[in-house]
Amino acid sequence: DEVWRACKTVGEMCNLLAMTYLQQEDFPMVLELLKKAEVLTERDQAGRATTFNNMACYYRRQGKLHAALQYLQKALKIEGRMTKQVDNPADTYLNACAVLSQLGRHQSALEHAQQALVLLIEELSNVISSRGGGQDNEEEHHFNTGGIENYPPKTDRIAVLAIAYHNVGVEQEF
Repeated sequence: DEVWRACKTVGEMCNLLAMTYLQQEDFPMVLELLKKAEVLTERDQAGRATTFNNMACYYRRQGKLHAALQYLQKALKIEGRMTKQVDNPADTYLNACAVLSQLGRHQSALEHAQQALVLLIEELSNVISSRGGGQDNEEEHHFNTGGIENYPPKTDRIAVLAIAYHNVGVEQEF
């Protein structure tokens, strides 16, 4: 059990470092770190979904859109089974939207952008409703995923919401 916790932590570090190296365009290092993360997240499904999402980012930057899409589909499948344990499921849908759009699959891209929008609105409304407007009862607060510590909503999540609206608009043009 302790070994798997350590694997999870090291897997998270590999993912964080991989994304840092991706920004620096050190592609061989990115791939090496993500392959390690894939092994380390064998029993950490949330970590595995993150790794697959990051693999998709890597392959998209390499221009390998079909490989990117395959990894995003794997990530979405895992996230679909996990629901509450995934930090930002909307982000995976937005990444899939971008790849699908680049592949010219605009209807599917639109559907993914719309799903991201639904998830983001739900996420942000949970954060806002957890503020307690007097209309909620105790039980609703107990099951609320966005705790009071998440209020006000983080600006990066609001920015992602704006991106989702933008992507929906762009894809509706096709």
